[in-house]
Amino acid sequence: MARAKRTDRAEARRRYREATVATTDIVDDATEAPAVPEAALPRDARERRSASTERRAGPPQRQGFAATLRAAAAPADIRGDLRAFPSIVLRSKAALIPGLVIVGTAAALFIPALASNQIVVLAGNVILQPPPMIIAFLAGMLAPRAAWLMGGLMAVLAGLAYVIVVTVNTDSLITPLGFTYVVTTSQKVAYAQSVLLSAPVFGIAVGAFAGFYRRFLNMSSPQREASRRR
Repeated sequence: MARAKRTDRAEARRRYREATVATTDIVDDATEAPAVPEAALPRDARERRSASTERRAGPPQRQGFAATLRAAAAPADIRGDLRAFPSIVLRSKAALIPGLVIVGTAAALFIPALASNQIVVLAGNVILQPPPMIIAFLAGMLAPRAAWLMGGLMAVLAGLAYVIVVTVNTDSLITPLGFTYVVTTSQKVAYAQSVLLSAPVFGIAVGAFAGFYRRFLNMSSPQREASRRR
């Protein structure tokens, strides 16, 4: 009789344990939310999820100086840059800001009251006169990609503006010895050809360097780059 009671108690405890485990599994299955694919979420929800994932992952690690130089000097994606170039020209501040600087400087040189100002003359020489280093560097720094193309384009525009200014405003030149001679049309055409041939080459080189320098700065400060993307 005692053995039968012990057997009944053991069986009852076994059934209780099985019922408890089954109930716990049901509760866990009911409370666990199914994984939602990221593509099925709205855009703002995807951005919040990506931001939370980046925060959990911790701040990005900073590379060494040599590794950063090698990564920043990666070969250009020429085909991708050519495809993205029209949208960069139409929508990016890399074309808007340098373009406004070129137009404003050229317009100031056409106004007699401003053209005699030493600051305006200096701006014309620095911004427009070939080789147009500053304007090409500015375009390359502002371009999200295709910095070499933007540098070449802005150098051509700056050189063209300078040619127009020189053609309209210059009819004679005074040499350092004090001699004055008339500038002929053929001389103006030759000068324009020289400018328009050299400006794009120089601008592409300066724009490419500006793009490299911008990538190097961003890679040297990964936290700033991550905050800029957010």
